[in-house]
Parts: sequence; C-alpha cells; structure tokens
Amino acid sequence: MPKTSLQFGATTENLPIVRHFVQNHLRSFTSDSVQINQVTVAIEELCANSILHANKEDPEKELRLELRLQGTTLHIYLYDPAPPYDLHQYPQEPKLLRADTNRPGGFGIFLIRRIIDRIDIRKRKGGSSVYHMVKDLNP
Repeated sequence: MPKTSLQFGATTENLPIVRHFVQNHLRSFTSDSVQINQVTVAIEELCANSILHANKEDPEKELRLELRLQGTTLHIYLYDPAPPYDLHQYPQEPKLLRADTNRPGGFGIFLIRRIIDRIDIRKRKGGSSVYHMVKDLNP
C-alpha cells in the first residue's frame, strides 16, 4: 500500500481532522472496529502530546502524520518540528499526580504503550523529531 499522509498545524482544533483521517484510512486496512478505535486513540494521544507539550499549540508549526501498511503491519509516523520528548521518563503505570504540577499525568503515554506494539523516537537534523509506532493489525 502506498503511504498516505496528513499535514496539519499544531493546534488542538486539528485533532478532529486527525481522528477522521485515521479512522477513514484504517477502515481500508481492517474491519475490526475495536482495533480501529484503539489505534485512533493512540495516534490522537501522540498528536495531542506533540501539539500541547512540544509545540505549545503554535499554529505556525506543521506536523505530518503518515500511515503505511506492510502486510498486516501498520507503520505510523509523526514528523514533528519540535525536539523529541523522552517517553522513557514516564513510568509504565501513570502517576495519579505529577510532582511538578500536582495534576494527573502520563495517562496518554500509558494508553499508547498499551495499544501500540512498538514506538521509536528519533531526533532529526535541525532538532526536529520523528515518532514511529508499529501495530500489527490482526486480520
């Protein structure tokens, strides 16, 4: 399958567009509605973290989401102009309260880890980053 991609500004207003894009394309890969919803949640969480935390909701920053299917394996790439954040700084289980803000934290990362089979993060030349998530779509 050729890759399909969506470019969008780093604002939360674009999250429904991301959700619609992901769900429409996943329907052509699998008919499993639970799997479609789970993968959509993981992708939305990754995009929301990038928009809110890494890019501070700056509409001038452009992100690109790319979906590629190889056999039954879905490869998800998020190209982000911001430097990567270290997912390993978050514990495997979410904390009820973050020490720095006294607010809940780490739930999005927890969901991503539970849903996605593998996630890799690379820093790119110029300080930008690419997140690569892999999910096997069971037929």
